[in-house]
Amino acid sequence: MNKTTKTAIIVLSALLLWMLSGFFENNSNSSNNNSLKINNDDDKIVRVKAKKIKSKLKQSNVLIQGRTESSRNVKVASETNGIIKEILVKKGEFVKKNQILCKLSVDSREAKLDEAKALMLQKKLEWDASKVLVEKGYRSQTKAAGSKAAYDASKALVIQMEEELENINIRSPFDGFFNDNLAEVGDFLSIGMPCGEVIDYNPILVIGQVSEQEIKKIRSGIQGFAVLSTGEKLDGKLSYVSKTADIKTRTFRVELEISNTNFEIKDGITAELFIPTKRVQAHLIPPSSLTLDPEGKIGVRHINNDNEVIFSVIEIIGDQEELIWVTGLPEQIILITIGQEFVLEGQKVNYSLEALNW
Repeated sequence: MNKTTKTAIIVLSALLLWMLSGFFENNSNSSNNNSLKINNDDDKIVRVKAKKIKSKLKQSNVLIQGRTESSRNVKVASETNGIIKEILVKKGEFVKKNQILCKLSVDSREAKLDEAKALMLQKKLEWDASKVLVEKGYRSQTKAAGSKAAYDASKALVIQMEEELENINIRSPFDGFFNDNLAEVGDFLSIGMPCGEVIDYNPILVIGQVSEQEIKKIRSGIQGFAVLSTGEKLDGKLSYVSKTADIKTRTFRVELEISNTNFEIKDGITAELFIPTKRVQAHLIPPSSLTLDPEGKIGVRHINNDNEVIFSVIEIIGDQEELIWVTGLPEQIILITIGQEFVLEGQKVNYSLEALNW
């Protein structure tokens, strides 16, 4: 169960208890400050159970819903025109950088290369002869320069033909997985058409969207962690924080970079990102102690030095096993753990303290 679902269940449980406690009927007795209080002279003193809880320093996190995503995903395109002769890898196969994925037909490329090499050899001989004639004074420097230019042009043509021949081999641009072949043997590829798709899973990214209110709390380079829907917890570094909000959602993309050397983490897994912001004083309490006030705000009921009930609104900032971390309370409280649904703010109570077992 992810944290969002758990929080929703906690809030719904508190809402149910609120409805059962009959607070709706007592709203009319609210004082001018809208807090629901009881005349202690007229009411019977209720006995409740409580625990004395002291706050602790707790790391606060921005929680982001997200998913895993490959760090690179490239459709490997042909750099020349030709018919696919071979596809040398299978779908899902791991490939190394520069490994050949698809091979195009040679056609007349080898013959053109041989022709270019022969021309280059001829132009070199002419250039060598020109140099000798210039040294002996039988040829001008201008004519010799023309021979040199023709030789240089023939060399450039050979390089071009060699590249053209090499380009029949469509290679992987990096280490990764051949995720899919986007063409078949016999298909004609023109320049820019893809042969297949290569995906890099190391590092893997966990990506999510951050609200306008939360974006100011985080920055690129800080450490964070993600919890996958599988329950696996993964540490990483916030490698990217968008400077521009999405036009439709008004949220900012963030990326948590996580090492994935064994390639066990797959693309598209639901995850929650936790980005640390600041350390705050918080209380660790059981979710069963949560309740709602007459206005529907979630909080807890605790007891002051005069044995009177106080309602405090809280914010849930995390969980720990079967307990939750909350903020918004005094440093030390006497938390009502049993009977909080049947007492109201300002009501005097008797209580018995239970041992703190966490």
